[in-house]
Amino acid sequence: MVIAEMPALQETMDGFIRQLTSEPQADAQVLLHAEQCLEALAQYLIHFSDLFKDQDLSDEADYADWEQGLEEHMSKLLQGDVEPVGDLGALPLDKLDVEHLRDFLGWFVLRETSDSEVLHAYAKALSQWVEFIYQRGWWRQSEYLAFVETLADVGPAAERTARLSQVLYHFVRSGNGVPPRLRGQRFSRFVEGHGRVSKLEEGALVFNFENQGEEIGPVVLPQLVLDLIELGDVFDIELGLRGDSWVMVDVGPVYPRCVYVEVEEYEGLEKLS
Repeated sequence: MVIAEMPALQETMDGFIRQLTSEPQADAQVLLHAEQCLEALAQYLIHFSDLFKDQDLSDEADYADWEQGLEEHMSKLLQGDVEPVGDLGALPLDKLDVEHLRDFLGWFVLRETSDSEVLHAYAKALSQWVEFIYQRGWWRQSEYLAFVETLADVGPAAERTARLSQVLYHFVRSGNGVPPRLRGQRFSRFVEGHGRVSKLEEGALVFNFENQGEEIGPVVLPQLVLDLIELGDVFDIELGLRGDSWVMVDVGPVYPRCVYVEVEEYEGLEKLS
């Protein structure tokens, strides 16, 4: 395939949405999810990826200007006067890396929603967008296949952990995380943060928290919930020790192992936050 002249990344997004809109029997829900997905992807790339790094603040004057600008921005944000910037400008398509899509779908989106149907719709939209880019000759086959394989890896994993997050949210808030024999007892210890599943035992799991120096658990869960968990998944979680048992006190997003790796293992992209 002859490689066409490299377009801007934003141009490929806009062109893809125009194509969906022009289809004779365009599905309004599919179009909505595609628009929302690419808008969110632009937000991720601008504010959280390594593509738009701020300039180094080389002296106190630069830092003072930056600090003043941040204060003004936060003031406008609190007043509701700031709209999110979602235009990628002239950033060329070849700056996009497969790990950006892995990070976006398996980390950024999961921070915002635990709706597995939304994750599925976003994964489908990204796959269609990747196909749109390839069909216009903007990627070599090897580049195209790398993106296809990445989405095939992270899409189902993100959907699974989204379902898991939703189930655990209701499980914890319904009181099922605390066995009857422990109710009324005071907690003797709390541990919170990003806990990686290090063991899946019969009826329970064990967490390894960064810098904790010990494994925390076991945490007893119903088998139906355990069936959704895989070794290496990372929970944004708070655990409490009551008597001799660890229970879930609170739980947030759950990230699949294919995205959230140990720092010493990570050779991918830098998250900015």
